[in-house]
Amino acid sequence: MAPLLASLLLLAQQGPAPLARSVRDLPELGVVVRDERWLDRAGLRIERRTSDERGRPVDLDALLAAEVARRDRRAGKLHPTLVGKFAAHGGAQDVAFWLVQSASRSDLRARIDRELLAGATPEVARRAALALAAAEVQPGNEAFAAAARAAGAQVLHVDTLTPVVFVRGEVGQVRRLAARADVDRVYWAAPRWFDEGGALGAPANEWASKTARTDVVHRRGITGQGVRVLVNDTEEVAGNNPFLPAVVRGTNGVVGAHATAVAGVLASGHVPQTGAAPGLQQLYSYGGWGDVVAPQAWAWGMAQGISFGNCSWWNGLKGQIEFLDRYFDYVIRHFAVMLFKSAGNQGGGDGKITTPGCGYNMFAVGNADDRASHDWDDDVMSPSSSWVDPIEGHTKPEVVSCGTTITTTTAAAPWIGAQGSGTSYAAPVACGSAALLAQTVPALQVQPEAVRALLMAGAFHNIEGACARSDRDGVGHIDAAASQSAAARGQYHVASLTPASFTNGAYDVAVPLVAGDETRLCAVWFSLADSSYTTDVLSMDLDLLVLWGNTVVAAAAAPQDPFEIVQFVPPFTGTYTVRLQQQRFTGTSEPFALAWVGRRNAATDEVIVGGRPAPGGTVTFDFVDTYHPGALYLAVLSLTGAPATMPVGPLKVLELGHDPLVQASVVVPGFYGMLDNVGRANASLQLPNIAWLTGLSMHTAMVTIDLGLPEIVEETSPVTTFAVR
Repeated sequence: MAPLLASLLLLAQQGPAPLARSVRDLPELGVVVRDERWLDRAGLRIERRTSDERGRPVDLDALLAAEVARRDRRAGKLHPTLVGKFAAHGGAQDVAFWLVQSASRSDLRARIDRELLAGATPEVARRAALALAAAEVQPGNEAFAAAARAAGAQVLHVDTLTPVVFVRGEVGQVRRLAARADVDRVYWAAPRWFDEGGALGAPANEWASKTARTDVVHRRGITGQGVRVLVNDTEEVAGNNPFLPAVVRGTNGVVGAHATAVAGVLASGHVPQTGAAPGLQQLYSYGGWGDVVAPQAWAWGMAQGISFGNCSWWNGLKGQIEFLDRYFDYVIRHFAVMLFKSAGNQGGGDGKITTPGCGYNMFAVGNADDRASHDWDDDVMSPSSSWVDPIEGHTKPEVVSCGTTITTTTAAAPWIGAQGSGTSYAAPVACGSAALLAQTVPALQVQPEAVRALLMAGAFHNIEGACARSDRDGVGHIDAAASQSAAARGQYHVASLTPASFTNGAYDVAVPLVAGDETRLCAVWFSLADSSYTTDVLSMDLDLLVLWGNTVVAAAAAPQDPFEIVQFVPPFTGTYTVRLQQQRFTGTSEPFALAWVGRRNAATDEVIVGGRPAPGGTVTFDFVDTYHPGALYLAVLSLTGAPATMPVGPLKVLELGHDPLVQASVVVPGFYGMLDNVGRANASLQLPNIAWLTGLSMHTAMVTIDLGLPEIVEETSPVTTFAVR
């Protein structure tokens, strides 16, 4: 009962304050609107209240529509950055015209889902959506391109998959074209990209993958095999580095050190500088400069069958949604791929997230410093890592991983060397971790919302601030082992939500949780990024409640984010209701995912059973914790397996029951003691020569004990079960 009372006390301490509050400044209307979320414990719901400066109720959604309409009338549909470029420089500018699409256009993501239900592979399903998109956008794009040429502007690129045409034109030409009814928004197209790697550091960091626990996943036999990933960079990945998989190049551009280093962090097979997904059989590489390249790169990549991609560059823009932010949000939402983007290295300046990492759907990754050790205790955020949320108000970065003093693959012999620091090298750790999830569950190749939810829910490694959500590390540092374990156990739920999905404004998901096993739970949806009344619209706003019966155990509300996340300790073992409270739904269907990850999933210790488990035989046990050599450990045997659990510290459990065998085993020589200098210990147990032991199942697990930490128990292992034969 104590954990439940503690949870209730935590909620009660909020007192009269709202669960969440955000302020929206609408300068065109001269209005400031407050959006508050209030927890109604009795009604088991979260209420939304929007008011102006005087506290009078207002319709925020209607005001936002009016704000954008007035802005576009004043600016002629030109994005503020483009207006500024014309004012500052004059002359011709490269611009991207985002065109209006027909109201009867196809739901491309729904097409992918239908193909999957009909038995298609993820690649075939995506190709069906790509073909449909090409057929639908081609007439409108070509018609606009013809009009642009007739107006005297130079057409740079007519996109084949999105309603976008790139043009170089004078301000008068651009404004006249923007006035057309088929134009939704006009953006400045940056002519150049810049790497987001930093200065060279000490050539000693082999720990980035171990800090993210990707090596644990590799020992499970999961290395990213069968998954296709694109490295979109300013140059090409070296194709002759012996530590990289085969490189498939989309251009014949110059090979670059930066792109090759990014590829190494993602997929190097070198030991000990091993990438996050060393089992990738090939890497797809597309290099280039300027915003006009991105649609060509990603159209090529998707035609090759890629499911994930990494961009460790920026285009000189930051702090708000620009063209590329919207473009990648669109691609992720409609074609079911996931983009991983360096958050930026602006921490020493204004701290702003760089484009294209400002979008709602992209996965922006910040840079942590693991201090050249694989232990988590001394990790800090890199001071150069960007962290300031875009002006639209949504949380960035989503996660962080280690990108400091990286040694990885190079573009020339000896093929491994110091590459430096920066968010450039943090992003591919997350991208490679996604590949591990997609090998574990191939359906995740076309479920980017589930990949996003699993990675965020599994990010147990808190670097700074609050554990679930804070300024500089987002929701935490990637823990690939925790996320992959949850994926393998099916600890996620996906759906295509429609207005009919909600009963009395709520969508409920039943989730089994274990008492004492600290759990992170993350719900994810997407921005539509379609032609609409805003540049990049969140057409769904959900708040989150976790219920045990009629008791609220945890709650979260972030009005301007496309996700909600909570971290809590379940007070009881059983089925909880996760309630998504609908506050707004202006679309028709939205991809949705919910993932839950417990400390059990984050277990990295291992127990290896060998010998002869037979009456009269000797069973051997190897106890392994490579992360804490020299630490104390304790192992137990039990006759009671899952769903029974045994608490070990305030936040963790072992998946076996406490019975008389547990008490007997703790005094067996070798079942307790100190790990050696490589984190290993062993024991043996001779079984009695009693026939009735045959067929008996025994369960064993271990914990590593660090008395210097507040949690006391630092690591646990999964349970290893063996039968006496």
